[in-house]
Amino acid sequence: VKAVRAPAQKLEIGRLFVFRSDPPPGEALRPMAPRMLAISGLAALYAASASPEQLAGCAAGPDETHVSMLQIAPATGPLGSSSAEGIELLQALAASDPRTPPGGGDDLDMSLLLEDHRSTCHTVFLTTVFGSRPDPQGKIHKPPTFDYIDRYYRSILAIPGGRAQAVVLYDTLPLDVIRNYSTGDGTVQFVNVDISGMDEKLGLNDLRYQVFEEQVKKHPEWDTIFMTDASDVIALHNPCVLVDKQPDKIFVGSQPQKMKPYTYIQMKFGELGGKYFDWYMAQPDGKLQLLNAGIIGGRRAKVLDALARMNKVLLDPELAIRRNGSEVKVNMPAFNYVFHAEFGDDKIVTGAPLHSKFWEYEARADVYFKHK
Repeated sequence: VKAVRAPAQKLEIGRLFVFRSDPPPGEALRPMAPRMLAISGLAALYAASASPEQLAGCAAGPDETHVSMLQIAPATGPLGSSSAEGIELLQALAASDPRTPPGGGDDLDMSLLLEDHRSTCHTVFLTTVFGSRPDPQGKIHKPPTFDYIDRYYRSILAIPGGRAQAVVLYDTLPLDVIRNYSTGDGTVQFVNVDISGMDEKLGLNDLRYQVFEEQVKKHPEWDTIFMTDASDVIALHNPCVLVDKQPDKIFVGSQPQKMKPYTYIQMKFGELGGKYFDWYMAQPDGKLQLLNAGIIGGRRAKVLDALARMNKVLLDPELAIRRNGSEVKVNMPAFNYVFHAEFGDDKIVTGAPLHSKFWEYEARADVYFKHK
């Protein structure tokens, strides 16, 4: 196995391969002995035709950590294929490790892995990389490189069972990045977008919702769609499985904090001003969860509805910050207003198992996305 980004690489019969998808500098990707090694970072374990008895001996020791992702690839098929034998092997591994509790934590959640391989649904992942304007996380203009999306890219290719397509929307990227990292099977595509004619007052994290809406409208074949940050979100499982269970909901990110009281969020709602600020101030303290704009997805109709609502707020000519001539960077309060006030909490899904706890860098595989 050369690398996680080689989707057609076949596996040797009768061996388990464990390798890091983010090895330390100078450390080559290499096959390991048939056991679950203690490793850090995003990892993938690929099994060919090992017996249940062999798998039973693969549990990590008490002082070791499980790998973050498990995927079955039959020796006669491409990486990411599912098979009845593969599902049986997953079940055998789940049964062999009595330490795996419901809820996962650091342990592999076999129920999600089994769903990954049993389901037939498909997800389109959208993200943006813009280089013609200053980076949204700082004031310094940083030309984009592949490093910005490296972990995101690898995570898409490593989704168990496949059936995932990522579309990276960019305005400027080095040509070698596009040539080297576009996949022949369409799993990862780079699509150039022109943002030169869009409102120059909009920050990039606000402008992206117009780009997302335009792209989704161009592709009526896209059914389940998730839009995420590129630099701090990785996919661990295929979220279409979760969406299939609640197709009438919209799926969004969130943070541990409550939306109110929160001095920073109150300030950002002040930048929206008007009815938005009035709504925020009318909310009781300690009730509503602070939602995070780094993850949003669901069925096509729900996604288009959400994007239209977001853009209506962000382009509102009466925004306080727009009227005073400042740069518009208000996607966070707009996001919370749209989903709490307009959709309502009974229509949104957030937290586990959709995503990990924001900014806690949890080592877990029982969620669909890891957000910092």
